[in-house]
Amino acid sequence: MPSDVIIDYRNRIFLSLEEATQNTTGGPLSDRLKAALTWVDLTSKWAHPSSLEAYRRSLELLQLVLAAGNSLESRHLRLTSVALEGTQNLAVDGAASAIGLGRVEMALELLEQGRSLLLTQAGRYRTAVDNIEDTLAHEFRAISAKMENSAMNTKLEDINRAFDWATEDVVAV
Repeated sequence: MPSDVIIDYRNRIFLSLEEATQNTTGGPLSDRLKAALTWVDLTSKWAHPSSLEAYRRSLELLQLVLAAGNSLESRHLRLTSVALEGTQNLAVDGAASAIGLGRVEMALELLEQGRSLLLTQAGRYRTAVDNIEDTLAHEFRAISAKMENSAMNTKLEDINRAFDWATEDVVAV
């Protein structure tokens, strides 16, 4: 009987954590994310069947937390905050868990959710060149072109060297 009591308490814990992630009238999003990450951690430790939902919900909340705020500085601060510890491999860990449970489709959904999150954040950090003062924009374009030409020249030199090296043996024979 003691094991039934433990299972009951664990189930109550998981229900409470799930409810905490859905509580839209309570505290800040970061608290909901912390609850979701705790849910993920405990489902992994105790092999609870709600693990995939915990991963999915954590990724949703991570997206909301990162999207909050308009300025680049506020997004950067949020990205580097302690509240986001443990989120670096969230999608990959969730996909691994899904694969372990034989849920390949869910694994792909979690990976796609993580990829979308990453691409969204990367897009938000870009600053359009058009919004920069004309002189800075011109200088930026000039430096970009030099870097691109340099990279192309280096690649061409590498290709030419490889070609010369490969044809050396043919000519020597």
